[in-house]
Amino acid sequence: MIGGLLKTASLAAIAATAFAISGGLAPANAADLGGNCCADLEERIAELEATTVRKGNRKVSVTLSGYVSHHIMHWDDGIRSDTYIGDGGNYGSRFRFRGDAKISPTLTAGFLYEWQANANQLGSMNQGNFGDDLGATGGAVAGGCSVAANGSVTTGSPGCIVLRDSTVWLKHSHWGMVKVGHGSTATDNLVLIDLGGMSGASTPDVALYTGGFRIGGPGAVYANPGGTNITWGSAILGGFESWDTNRRNHVLYETPTHFGFSLQTAIAEDNFWDIALRYAGEHHGFRAAFGIGYRENSEFNLPAGFTGTDVICDTNCNLTEKSVLGSASVLHVATGLFLTGAAGVREFDGILGTSATGYTPADQGFWYLAGGIARNHFGYGNTVLFAEYSQHDDFVNFADADLSGDATVWGLGVVQYIDAAAMELFLTYKNYSADIRELGVNAPTKDLDVVIGGVRVSF
Repeated sequence: MIGGLLKTASLAAIAATAFAISGGLAPANAADLGGNCCADLEERIAELEATTVRKGNRKVSVTLSGYVSHHIMHWDDGIRSDTYIGDGGNYGSRFRFRGDAKISPTLTAGFLYEWQANANQLGSMNQGNFGDDLGATGGAVAGGCSVAANGSVTTGSPGCIVLRDSTVWLKHSHWGMVKVGHGSTATDNLVLIDLGGMSGASTPDVALYTGGFRIGGPGAVYANPGGTNITWGSAILGGFESWDTNRRNHVLYETPTHFGFSLQTAIAEDNFWDIALRYAGEHHGFRAAFGIGYRENSEFNLPAGFTGTDVICDTNCNLTEKSVLGSASVLHVATGLFLTGAAGVREFDGILGTSATGYTPADQGFWYLAGGIARNHFGYGNTVLFAEYSQHDDFVNFADADLSGDATVWGLGVVQYIDAAAMELFLTYKNYSADIRELGVNAPTKDLDVVIGGVRVSF
């Protein structure tokens, strides 16, 4: 718009000059602001150019995008119930700057900056005092924030901003892309493939909704075998990394896409690497997408005060996690019927803990299945109806070798897209149940029931 104004102004100046030369203008009097009229106009144009915010630097095209989302969650843990207002869950409000520049017909460069604003994240809330304030049992902590292994913000101020991505890349149309910085490695988002559009109402990474909540025990107390209050996050993830791989400082290579297939591999800090194969395509009226990958993580640094003589370990004196994970989704275009699944298994090498109390965590696994229908019934956008179920095995033995257990989650939900406003509205019910054992003896637990309504507006 400014460019058009400048061009128009320049044309006006040229026309005025020509008119003056031809004698059509009288000599400048009081209306003359001093000096040559065209020089004054050029001064004003130069001032406008100097003070106008430009899109990039005229070589790199920059785009601002993101979304704002908020949620209302009612919960009942069998002991207490309450209603919290927050954000996060499957998605938290975020904004990003993406830049692209064309070096040659086959080579481009670019960057991505992305932040997430965590005002009051669902996955960090709990039932305790101040439990609806970022999950910090002592109240919100001024300044900064602390991010748990599953990506939830455990403490922080209401204005907490988390850097999700800071990467630069070079991409060749024939040779692929190389990316470096902080962000997604090859297996990030690999278990989240979904063609049905369940969006913020559903994710296989179920700890994002209630990970900070404690599991209800017998009577009016919370389950605490081994003297530890067990959270739903620990029951689902065992204290280890989410199946939706965390973002890291890394170097990544991605092949070009051939017949719908692409391959990614990355190495990252500290002692982490992964590889993933992805596919997306449409055949005979069906859309299909899947991904499968492997990751290996030896970044289990020893607590302060530990030495090599204190720990029974492998060569690197660290526990190593080895995981195979992936997801797949298929959509029948004509009817809107869809089916989505995800799964993962992981095993551990080495010993976690000291020589006196160390142990090797049990192999862990999960699977997730969801299905439903996505149709535009009302003319506003797709209405998505779905049901989901997931099983999470051997996930609560991270803090004590005597503890083991399983967790299951099932739910129902609806998502309404409003295309004219780039908006999504959703409502979902989820039931969490756990079977916790200490030395093989069951510890009685109560289910957690939650109803979550949310909205997201993209820009």
